[in-house]
Amino acid sequence: MAPLDRLDLYNLKRGFERVNEALDVGAATADLRFLAHARAALLPLPVVDRPRPIDPHVFPPFRARPARALAGKRVAVIGSGGGGGCVALVGVVRAFEEAGVTPDLITACSGSAIWGSMWSAGMSAQEMAGFSLSWRPQDYLDIQWRRLPGFALSALRGFTGIAKGDAIQRLFDERLMERPIGEAAIPIETIAYNMDLGSTEYFGTTLTPELTYGQVVRIAIALPLFIESVRVRGHLYVDGGVVELFPGEPVIEGEFDHAFGLNFMLPEGFEAANITGWETRRGGILEASRQLDQGSQLEFARRVQRDLGDRLTLIDPIDHRLLRGVSFYDLFIDRTRWPELMRLGYDAATRALDAFRRPPRPRAARSRPRASAP
Repeated sequence: MAPLDRLDLYNLKRGFERVNEALDVGAATADLRFLAHARAALLPLPVVDRPRPIDPHVFPPFRARPARALAGKRVAVIGSGGGGGCVALVGVVRAFEEAGVTPDLITACSGSAIWGSMWSAGMSAQEMAGFSLSWRPQDYLDIQWRRLPGFALSALRGFTGIAKGDAIQRLFDERLMERPIGEAAIPIETIAYNMDLGSTEYFGTTLTPELTYGQVVRIAIALPLFIESVRVRGHLYVDGGVVELFPGEPVIEGEFDHAFGLNFMLPEGFEAANITGWETRRGGILEASRQLDQGSQLEFARRVQRDLGDRLTLIDPIDHRLLRGVSFYDLFIDRTRWPELMRLGYDAATRALDAFRRPPRPRAARSRPRASAP
């Protein structure tokens, strides 16, 4: 690369991103808990790292409280990306069960595709909690330690990611008996990014019914350099959330009466922080860089929000700041926090559904004027 080529707009933007990533890593290395979680997950010791069981009974007793205003309506759910933070979707499912609402479509990416796939397959919230909390890191993380030296010697030929993704595909295929996604209890569409052609596509019940749930989940967690790309129909794919974090296109194009958007990773309400005056503050350029970094994702999400208008109810199950920097990966590794996140998802969805508990009032019939006597 020529020296002046580094001034290319995309290289400069990526340079700011690297600075922010370095700051996030620096903050994380100061947190001994994160280092312990990462070591135990990636290099487990036989005696020291024995798995500790986590109680899967995380919700209060079931309480039926129907959302009567949604009876007979076509409802969709849009799940954003958010890694391990998306486990809060389990609590959302519990709230929907209590409301007596079954969506007609789920769209998802990244972590929401993991738990959205369970919902799509017909698992109850309690089954989802029990399944998820029974995992060990090695059940869904498989680092290619032995192949890394070979990748280095071959100038990274054949390298698309440090981890393979086989483990999580096997986990889902074993639980769901390799069920194809075309046999979904609830239709699901997940956004994927075609690395070869540089385009987004949707995989799911309608477009790729032959793929198993395990394959779809594996694609949804594939991240460039971290988890290797997945080959489908001759091309390599990764999670489409790297391009569009709130995949609403199938909902906009479908005929739905109402949609619920689950926002795990973007600022609450899709409202960016007000950083006015950043140019006068020390390190203000880094604030601006973070704003720029999430700018395209927020704009895509706002367009979905505008297109759906009052047919969209946005739910923010968790504080998006929990997923900043390497905390994004820590929440995926450290399952001890998952019950808390599930309950947060339950509380947030329950509050959102409260607005639909009462049926809409029928409009009063207009009385016709009486004819005057002749």
